[in-house]
Amino acid sequence: MNYRYSKLGLVLALLVIAACAVFVVRVQTMEREEPTSEVWPNRMLELLARYSVGTQAILQSAGQSTAELNDAMLRDVGTLSRTDEDALRVLLLKSWMADQPPEEAKMAVLAQKNEGLKADVEMLRRLSSLRDLAADEDWQRFFKRHGWMAELARAQALEPKNPARQALVQQGMGTAMVLIAGMMLGMLAAVGGLVLMIWGLRRWRGGKLRLTLARRSRAHGGVLIEGFAIYLLLFLLIPWLMSQLPVSWPHWAAYVPALVALILGMQWPLLRGMQRPLWRETLGLHRGAGGFKEMGAGVLGWLAALPLLVLGMIAASWITKLTGQFPSHPIVEVFAGNGWAKLGAVVLAVVWAPVSEELMFRGLLFPGLSAWLRWLLGMLLAAFVFAVIHPQGWAGVPAIMALAATFSFLRMWRQSLIAPMTAHALNNGIMCAMMLLLW
Repeated sequence: MNYRYSKLGLVLALLVIAACAVFVVRVQTMEREEPTSEVWPNRMLELLARYSVGTQAILQSAGQSTAELNDAMLRDVGTLSRTDEDALRVLLLKSWMADQPPEEAKMAVLAQKNEGLKADVEMLRRLSSLRDLAADEDWQRFFKRHGWMAELARAQALEPKNPARQALVQQGMGTAMVLIAGMMLGMLAAVGGLVLMIWGLRRWRGGKLRLTLARRSRAHGGVLIEGFAIYLLLFLLIPWLMSQLPVSWPHWAAYVPALVALILGMQWPLLRGMQRPLWRETLGLHRGAGGFKEMGAGVLGWLAALPLLVLGMIAASWITKLTGQFPSHPIVEVFAGNGWAKLGAVVLAVVWAPVSEELMFRGLLFPGLSAWLRWLLGMLLAAFVFAVIHPQGWAGVPAIMALAATFSFLRMWRQSLIAPMTAHALNNGIMCAMMLLLW
């Protein structure tokens, strides 16, 4: 099919996509590096601290706790320390693990180094004398800055049999058991996924399993990339412009640009002259072999790709060691909040993201790039863009690319988008379930 100015449109679209990727990386870097006057809890450090407290309690009850293991857990928590406030939090955890008061000399050094910590150190010295926490403004400020770590310091100032202290230990034990159970189930699932992957590769080599996309013309692929570029530009530009205006927007207003961008990106090939049946086939907007069969294929495909995800996580750990950046996501902060915020996060992660992102990335970008490049290179480029615009940072790119490649393989296997949408929803749903159990 011939589209007017398709080559020019392709060049402009690629420039827009590259500019959007650079914009996202730049904004994320500035947010990480920009100093802020407000201090908020470090949720990832807090999570590992809860795990450490819970693991120590479990091992102590079994008579298996060792100083070496405690030191190893403290080192793991220390890798998440980025600020002076984090250093104070690690010091609080260390004092809990050693069952000793926080070291005065180290607290004094931190207070001298950071003016904002003087009030925190003074609060730590007053903890044992506090009776009414709700009425103490200094405590409320301390808790707002340090979250669960403030509760840990408060619990240490209480008697061992105090219900508040025991409740905090129970929280830590719950976190530890969820993480340990999650890791064990994850390892079992990865072993099963490896078996499925080997079986799938054998069927593919034997010609019983096809991985292919319908070949499209380069002009056709260019129009698909144009649609994706329009989506990405509107998805990023409109919220940024809204944030620059001196207007207090309602919470729901942030989702309107995403919906507008999605609809216009989907409709763009039709506006450029593509016939509707071809449009539906190209984007994968059909039931394939049937809804339930396609959903089952999505589950199997996600399981078979778990070894790829494990490799991506190993690569992420290397990047973390080299750069000092730990993969993080703002949704973690949401799950540490109230129930309605958690519900909204689950809907966005399990419903909206699988539908919208699969439509754009596996419906438009991946087929569009594959019309110009070999499918493997098209898949890798689409996966890289997918990973870069997510907020986990560079350390999260390998694991997210592994997921994106999985969704592309499912698109090639099933043609329909139902399977990749199902795998995407399953992956996000498991992560959300873990967050709900942990918090």
